[in-house]
Amino acid sequence: MREFLMKVKCFCDNLAGCGEIISEHEHITTILNGLPAEYELIVSIIVASPTLYSLQSVMTMLIDAESRQQVLMAEVSSSANLVSQQSA
Repeated sequence: MREFLMKVKCFCDNLAGCGEIISEHEHITTILNGLPAEYELIVSIIVASPTLYSLQSVMTMLIDAESRQQVLMAEVSSSANLVSQQSA
């Protein structure tokens, strides 16, 4: 996620360097539109919220969501290994 966010930031910075200023809203929209399907829930929450989130808030939420997904995947993998060992 951090790598993706940095790529989008570099893209926006490059455009700004050419005189095309990218607003924070456009930056956020670019990030949200570039996310894979597993982030659809958090994208929906951000888009539907009456609160206008800052770029930093959106980035933090996405990094946190990725961390939670990694923890869940590790737990599922660990549980699968345990079941596999018990079956053997």
